[in-house]
Amino acid sequence: MIQGIGLMNVSTTVNPTLDCIRIRVPQEYYGQPIVSRLISRYDLTINIAAAAFEAETREDGWFNLEIQGNCRQQLEAGFVYLQELGVEVEQLNLKTVPQECVENLQILLNSPKKVDDLNAIQGQTTRAKFQVCIPKNYRSFPVIAGLVSCYGITVNIIRALFNTNTENDGWFDLELWGNREQIVYGLRYLKQLGLQIWL
Repeated sequence: MIQGIGLMNVSTTVNPTLDCIRIRVPQEYYGQPIVSRLISRYDLTINIAAAAFEAETREDGWFNLEIQGNCRQQLEAGFVYLQELGVEVEQLNLKTVPQECVENLQILLNSPKKVDDLNAIQGQTTRAKFQVCIPKNYRSFPVIAGLVSCYGITVNIIRALFNTNTENDGWFDLELWGNREQIVYGLRYLKQLGLQIWL
């Protein structure tokens, strides 16, 4: 059920194309790329600001997401998708989103998409599993959104620990699905950002 977000109260949002939410993911969806689908299906740019997601626990996982789209309808469609899954959504205070993050989200949102050339390459779907460290200085950069929107990769977050303390780095166990070229380009993108990866 969506709490604090409705189609009738969109006028209370500071920026009509930006929302800051917390989603609680039930255990039955732990194997599903929910965040990745929000990006690919609804053309949203998402930064994961904080997360606690552990497949081996009985507790629901959660993500704090900073979401931006080209129009309000994109955001609403994404929220409807979450509602249909039974994912609980809580509105967070937009004032906590730093200006740097808003700028980074807009850069990725308005960047030319690289996905068309990569999708033209035919190939068998490949799966890659690895762990990546997201340093605190990348907290406001939508790293995972770049994998999805620029390279057409489906990203499943298997485990995540990225707490709200801005002094700590974050850790994500990721599973990527795509053709071989997409995976290679996606890993190169992460390395170009200077991120540590363990395969």
